[in-house]
Amino acid sequence: MLVFPHHRNLPVIGMTPYRNITGQLGLIVLLPLLLSLVSIAGADDCHETVMIDSVEYTVTDYWCGQMIDSSAIAKPEHLVKLPQELTFEDYRIYVLPQARDAFVKMAEAARKDSVELIVDSGFRSPAFQRRIINKRLASGDSFDEVLNSVAPPGYSEHHTGRAFDLCPSEARFAFTETYRWLKENASRYGFFETLPEDPNAPLTWESWHWTYRGESDSASVKLSPDSADN
Repeated sequence: MLVFPHHRNLPVIGMTPYRNITGQLGLIVLLPLLLSLVSIAGADDCHETVMIDSVEYTVTDYWCGQMIDSSAIAKPEHLVKLPQELTFEDYRIYVLPQARDAFVKMAEAARKDSVELIVDSGFRSPAFQRRIINKRLASGDSFDEVLNSVAPPGYSEHHTGRAFDLCPSEARFAFTETYRWLKENASRYGFFETLPEDPNAPLTWESWHWTYRGESDSASVKLSPDSADN
């Protein structure tokens, strides 16, 4: 810890006196030093790591502390398949039963308003998440670059069986009638946009990513921010 002795006869506006090793009195600009120290201290704050193909990677600061609680990760035997007519190109997509039932109800309501809700991703295991990241690494992206749009394995909401990616799962979704309908109505069925637009966040805004938390929004499971490939 750095200690700066106070001298009551010296002005202290933005500055603090200190004595150097020769005993001479000097002045130092305190704020830049403190900012530098904070930056250095924060650089190594996160010590969480993930293993991908026997290589250990350090999780970036944004994801640090966001790991999904193991009790919230869905067990495959507890999942059910979404109706084929609600999936992109008849994908076989699995989610928790309560999330499936709520989504079906929401899709029926949307259809009455001439809006189609089509899903292209639901439950994904941590192992599947590793494969997604490994593919990106093989394409030349660094691990930190990948985590700007993909959650580390063990950190994705898709592990919970409650997360849905709707079509089209890309930036233009935010300009669709489907997105406008969801913004106005999804919460009535227990669905929430869990990665909303945030200019201060390092991740991509994912308007297509919606998570079931229960109609009272009282779900206690620990859910992380997520991504299209998360």
